[in-house]
Amino acid sequence: MRDRLELRAQDPVARCLIRQLIVPRIYFEANWPGTAHGPVDVLAIDRDGVGDVHLVEIKKRAADALASIPKLIEAQAPFRWIAFLRGTEDEATADALASQEILYPPDTAGRIGVIEIVEMAGNDLGATVRIKAERFPTPVYDLAAKFVDSHQAHIQYGG
Repeated sequence: MRDRLELRAQDPVARCLIRQLIVPRIYFEANWPGTAHGPVDVLAIDRDGVGDVHLVEIKKRAADALASIPKLIEAQAPFRWIAFLRGTEDEATADALASQEILYPPDTAGRIGVIEIVEMAGNDLGATVRIKAERFPTPVYDLAAKFVDSHQAHIQYGG
């Protein structure tokens, strides 16, 4: 069963990506065909569904988010992210995030980005980029076009 914070964080994480993208389409708990490990928490497809794909795995704790990195390394998408609640790092995860080595795939370009979920006044949640994602050499425009044609976005600005 998913943690309530992880579910609630989908919208603030999506809004964090929206601030960085141009007319994105956002999908929650999406079965992206470019991953073999089940749905991703947030899928953003830029430029009204014909641009770059961003995948986000949301976890309450930093250690759990780092544990989801192998799933993201295997995924097909130009941009990949983990998100977790700020302040949940233990010493090992803090060291791993400081070195950033775990965020890089062993044999190709790209870096997994890090989004921090922030608890704010009034029990609201926000999200901010801690480490910017770098492009993986994975063009998936055809996959994105097929996905957009067959799925209704949860958040959409264009079309």
